[in-house]
Amino acid sequence: MSSPCQWVRSVLAAYLDGELKPSTAEAVRRHLARCEACRAQLRLLQESWQLLDEVTPAPVPPDFTERLIARVVDEKDLSAFAARLGRHESRRKVIASVLGMAAGLVLGLAVYAWTGMFEKPASPVECEVSRHLSFLEDVDLLDEVAVIQAMDRLDRDTDDVPDGA
Repeated sequence: MSSPCQWVRSVLAAYLDGELKPSTAEAVRRHLARCEACRAQLRLLQESWQLLDEVTPAPVPPDFTERLIARVVDEKDLSAFAARLGRHESRRKVIASVLGMAAGLVLGLAVYAWTGMFEKPASPVECEVSRHLSFLEDVDLLDEVAVIQAMDRLDRDTDDVPDGA
């Protein structure tokens, strides 16, 4: 589409409304006489306006404006209230989560104690073992360290052996 067509199509509504200066309206008329595409655009615009003219608007109630303004004000107040409530709501959710976890922990400890898991060891051997349980765990760790050191020694020994041997 050429630039004269773009310009004419941009002023077609004003042309139909009679809002153009006489010299500009004459230039549009001359272009429309030569350009079929712009005439088609003009016909489409005229048909659209005819359809809009045929539509009868619904009657507007006399208090429409006042009710609309009141509703806008109410919704604005409600949105501000909802925003404030949202900030407090997130705080409530965090507090409820923490309280729920604390209640679960207390309940778990109560069930644990109720089932007799905190009973004292029955025999003197059990008493001695429970007192030195951390020592036994450390011994287990020492076994793992010994295995790791042995594997390192084996790796070093295999690295020392030439590939051809």
